[in-house]
Amino acid sequence: INIAAHELRTPTQAIIGFSELFELRPEEREESMKAVARNATRLERLTNDILDVTKIEGKSLTLNKEKFNISEVVSAAVDDAKRQIANGDVRLIYQEPKEILVEGDKERITQVISNLLRNAIKFTKKGSIFVLSEEKGNEVVVSVVDSGSGIDPEIQPRLFTKFTSKSQTGTGLGLFISRSIIEAHGGKITGTNNKEGAGATFTFTLPL
Repeated sequence: INIAAHELRTPTQAIIGFSELFELRPEEREESMKAVARNATRLERLTNDILDVTKIEGKSLTLNKEKFNISEVVSAAVDDAKRQIANGDVRLIYQEPKEILVEGDKERITQVISNLLRNAIKFTKKGSIFVLSEEKGNEVVVSVVDSGSGIDPEIQPRLFTKFTSKSQTGTGLGLFISRSIIEAHGGKITGTNNKEGAGATFTFTLPL
């Protein structure tokens, strides 16, 4: 709770601070408004994460299942993630394969993919992030492969538990929520360091 409270306080204080600058420095209004919007988005994501954890622990997380093309969902998430890349030193690559139909909660699966992409971008300062989706037997496999700093061995055993993070920003709830969503669909999610080269690979499966 203390970790979550601290993370909520940070964007809240930023919003208050930049709001005060509106009157003190009118010439910087545009930049201040961008900062307010950025921190408001972060605050919304943190709030949603905490609400999701409450649902998961209360066993009240519901899935609104439908048939959808996961290739399109991954492609849309990649397009959104590209806007988060602040410099030209990181490339995000995804070649959309043929249609792969799955039955699941489209919004929740999008949430998982977006979280994995956000983490990959956060920990990759330079290099490439490859996103793959393919059919293997009776399941679909989606992977995010980055060339970043990799997974700290200290947190590897508890990677998908609550509040596990070595990052200076974030609550460490994203992977816990992602695992709960994927397992609720009957799938699995893993995270490992790459055997060759730098970075890590996060993979999840869903039944077809």
